[in-house]
Amino acid sequence: MPYAKYDGTDVIYNNKEELLKKTGVSITDPILPPKNLVKITGTLSEFKGIFCNAPVGDDAYMSKEERKKLNAKIRSRAALATLAGNNSAGLAALGHNEDIHVSNYFPAQYFTAKLNNTIKLKGWLGYYKFNEGDLVEVVAEKHTDHYEVYAMLKPSEQIISLIPLCFAGRKHALKRYHIPVILFYLLFTAGLVYLSSDFTLDNLIPAYIGIGAFYIPTIFILYYKMITTNIKLAERIFSVLGWQNVTNIDLIDISKKQVKKLIAQGKYSLEWNDNVDRFIRPYKGGDGWYFFYYDPEMFCKKNSEDLLAEPDHITEIDTELDDNLEDKRKE
Repeated sequence: MPYAKYDGTDVIYNNKEELLKKTGVSITDPILPPKNLVKITGTLSEFKGIFCNAPVGDDAYMSKEERKKLNAKIRSRAALATLAGNNSAGLAALGHNEDIHVSNYFPAQYFTAKLNNTIKLKGWLGYYKFNEGDLVEVVAEKHTDHYEVYAMLKPSEQIISLIPLCFAGRKHALKRYHIPVILFYLLFTAGLVYLSSDFTLDNLIPAYIGIGAFYIPTIFILYYKMITTNIKLAERIFSVLGWQNVTNIDLIDISKKQVKKLIAQGKYSLEWNDNVDRFIRPYKGGDGWYFFYYDPEMFCKKNSEDLLAEPDHITEIDTELDDNLEDKRKE
């Protein structure tokens, strides 16, 4: 069976179709974006994970109809490119269809489990290994026959595992993703001028203006797409958990600080077995594959909820697809 052993020998399948073909096991794609998230708590059982690439990029948040409209635009541009004599660009654009493009697939862990032996859970998370009997908090969306999970926390270890690409609020996404890209633009343009002409200010300025006219708007378009997809989902998850200042959370930074604390307390071994440890604790740099340490004292509201509460004890938050992150708890 393809279920993970977490020993460094597990296969990472390219997609659910390959998994089905090779093992006969059928899984479902992530349901993105969720409409309404809730938090449920309880004891985990029957946890089984499979490592497989999942469609979690920006395009995965679009409906088939939206992708169809986008594809129509791409095809019209392809036709214009072909008429203009750019056959390679035309053919490349025509290669798009209504399926989610492979560039939107990222490694993830598909899992199934039960909460308090009654509630069926499934979804996509990072590579963290949860165990039988773990007391967990789950951020999920209720469906007819299951809860679709987008984040799971193990408070006893202060570990949170999330659907890939979710890790920070919008104030930190630009720092993480695009400052390096802008630095690349600056260095690439300077290198191009250096190799192709005299390295003078008179040559640098028009080069930066010319390349920047195309490059920088593209970066901000990509940033906007991220804000409205995975970053927004991350903020909604943080909001459901009752965390404060969600736009300013960066789980990588927080996790790194927690590792330093654990090392100082003698609770984090510097010896590392990559075949095993990468599934049970974050790296020294703070991040596992989309699982992190978190610090309740740093950004959590005081909360008297009992972790052992029955699974029908649900905190429901207004996380509809708008920018209102205010709580809407059941009376």
